[in-house]
Amino acid sequence: MKRFRKALLSSFSILLAFSLTVQAVSAKEVETSTKSEVRTQSVQKFKDINDAPWAEANILRMQSKEVLQGFQDGTFRPNKPITRVEAIVMAVRLMGLEAEAKSKSADANLNFKDADQLSKKYPWAKGYVVTAFEHGLFDANENQIQPEKPASRVWVASLLVKSLGLGNEALSQMTAELSYKDANAIPAGSVGYVKIAIEKGLVSGYPNGTFKPNKGVTRAEMAALLDRMNGELLEKADAVKVSGTVKGISFPATSVTDQTYGQIKIETVNKEIKTYSIKADLLVEYHNKVIKADQLAVDDEVLLTVLDQKVVDAKLLSSKTNEKPVTNSNQQKSKNENNGNNNGNDNGNNKGNGNSNKNGK
Repeated sequence: MKRFRKALLSSFSILLAFSLTVQAVSAKEVETSTKSEVRTQSVQKFKDINDAPWAEANILRMQSKEVLQGFQDGTFRPNKPITRVEAIVMAVRLMGLEAEAKSKSADANLNFKDADQLSKKYPWAKGYVVTAFEHGLFDANENQIQPEKPASRVWVASLLVKSLGLGNEALSQMTAELSYKDANAIPAGSVGYVKIAIEKGLVSGYPNGTFKPNKGVTRAEMAALLDRMNGELLEKADAVKVSGTVKGISFPATSVTDQTYGQIKIETVNKEIKTYSIKADLLVEYHNKVIKADQLAVDDEVLLTVLDQKVVDAKLLSSKTNEKPVTNSNQQKSKNENNGNNNGNDNGNNKGNGNSNKNGK
């Protein structure tokens, strides 16, 4: 009988210990961050990203969306001019049409004068060009692709407007009067596109009152432009902006990947409590750099872009400690692909998208 009691007590002790362990794990899985420790910029960075510091957040955000990548040597070459074929590929990717582009046959017919040049020199891009053509990114009167031609500001403005499905709106604005000093340098058939691009905040003029329509776009500028275009795409998809104070943020303790969704709870300016899903590796803009969402903390002031109850974009406006992000010295080299472009304002406040291979395409 004594042995039975001992065995029973021993079993009960084991069960109690196990129960407490499970409770501890469960508690950890919903643990809320209350500390705003030093924010570490722990994303992959290109070796030369400091060549265009103003576009760092844009470049990294587009990189995280696999819209643009870098060269095999770990560089992005942000100040390198972008070509038309690179810009087309980037736009197609940002539109979410990459799978469609990759499914196109290598024998697909393109009725452009220089279609052979594209097939011979840029076979990797043919499916993207076919997809771009089918989705209205070319004008009806265009008979050449001119893949190697540097993408100008006016050309990229037209491309972005078409990518947003605003071609008809642009056509209705072809007689609009633009106030730039060099407005007469903007082709008559591009006036409407420039007008809409300006209205949507995709591009703007320079402080001296010019637009510089024929100025080439750099890879950093294109990253900024397409980042901005991404905001317009989200707005078209009925995404909403929500600002407020973080009241809780947690991620599953058992997660083995940054792709896992956690939860963020915020108190809005109207004192409403809102809870949304958020990925641990979502890039959050902070002091013109980026940190991962799992570094957000209670009392942070944030601006979230929410689509279907999921946070798809975020900005850290201010934190309790107001510390700036520290660059992680162990950041890895970037992937061995590339494609970038640039177009935009003197201050580079645009958004971007890229596509690339080992040759920087």
